[in-house]
Amino acid sequence: MRSQIPIIIAVILLLALAVSTIYYTTSMLTYTSVVRFEREDVSQWSYIEEQITSIILSSLASASVNASQGFKSHYWSSYKDSVVETGSWQRTCVLINNENCATCGKLTNNKKYCTASWISYNYDDFRCPGLCGSNYTSAGINWALANYTNILMDSAQVYAGLLGQIVSNYLDNWARIMNKYGLSIYAKSINVSYNITVTSKPGDYNTSCSTSQSKLRVSVSLDAYSIYAGYRRINNYVEIAYNSTFCMGLWSNDGMILPVYLTAYVDLNGQKGVYIIDPDKTSLTIYSVMLKRLSFLNTNNGNITLKPYASYYINNGTVLLYFKIPAKITDFWKQEEIIWNTTVLSCVYCDDTFPPPFTTKDDKCTQKLTKVTVAFLLAGLVETNINGLTVFNGLKIILKHYANTEYNDWLDSIPFDLYGDEKASFPQFIS
Repeated sequence: MRSQIPIIIAVILLLALAVSTIYYTTSMLTYTSVVRFEREDVSQWSYIEEQITSIILSSLASASVNASQGFKSHYWSSYKDSVVETGSWQRTCVLINNENCATCGKLTNNKKYCTASWISYNYDDFRCPGLCGSNYTSAGINWALANYTNILMDSAQVYAGLLGQIVSNYLDNWARIMNKYGLSIYAKSINVSYNITVTSKPGDYNTSCSTSQSKLRVSVSLDAYSIYAGYRRINNYVEIAYNSTFCMGLWSNDGMILPVYLTAYVDLNGQKGVYIIDPDKTSLTIYSVMLKRLSFLNTNNGNITLKPYASYYINNGTVLLYFKIPAKITDFWKQEEIIWNTTVLSCVYCDDTFPPPFTTKDDKCTQKLTKVTVAFLLAGLVETNINGLTVFNGLKIILKHYANTEYNDWLDSIPFDLYGDEKASFPQFIS
């Protein structure tokens, strides 16, 4: 028996060593397996999220043509100007000192009266008696701005809907491909929003600016199941936005000059960066019945699409673009005559005889409204390309005119009458 004790002890030690070896080896394998699995987990989810961002950007670029056509089709089929031409209008006024007003119309036989006629419009909706700066208001401009912003938003919703269809199709196709590699993707929600907001502030002729913000956001929420990495809810978004700002324009003999500031950014899941607008891919379309009435400007019945003729990089991603509506009549005084005739229904060469009408119903000039202010919306639509996607924005431009026909005190607001807000104040030397 005693001779067997060393054998028993040796067996026990051998078993202990074997158990220890197995335990140690198993522990190492388990530890190594856990660490490796966690690394594969992180790597795979990161790869999937990057792919989703890439899929969204690719789908937006692919949908650009169709979505932009949908936006423009809805916008132009819906937009109606608040300036409505109402046919011819005639007025007869008493001459002062038997002046010859043949340039304004046909004289009567006794040469004591002068008759002139115009193509009229709903002038009474836009007039503000006197010099109206920050106190300017009218039913016409209020309706114009409300209509303009509503149609921009409606067109943006059409645009977002068309983009959403393509984004959804791209993600579905990608999910089917990934399913072949052991990854199941289920879309919980896909949201595409596109908003255009137009704001402005009153001020003097230097600080009265309007700003339009265009913001596109694509948000997706997906449930992902991987045979290697398990389950994860993935929330991903892409945001593209830019602002267009207009403060004050300028008349010149050869046209109407419009300086526009543009800033843009792209945000990919919180990684936000400035995007520099390409002037060569940017255009400005303006429409207004009043532009058509200002016949010295070279437009297509009040509609014109412009490319920038000059561009400057300011700072912090801001680009300044200069647009110009060309003039086909470059004589300054001829331009003034047309402005007076078409905006306040007066006559520049017979200003003492033909004051702005108090109302178009007062065709006999019995009420002399010697000072009057009118303001009109020139509806702007900015189009540019950001990261392969055509995006739109509004641009609020106000044509504001002040006419003063007091005897021996003939003044008007030219050339300071293009502003970002209808309540902009005129330069101080205007009386």
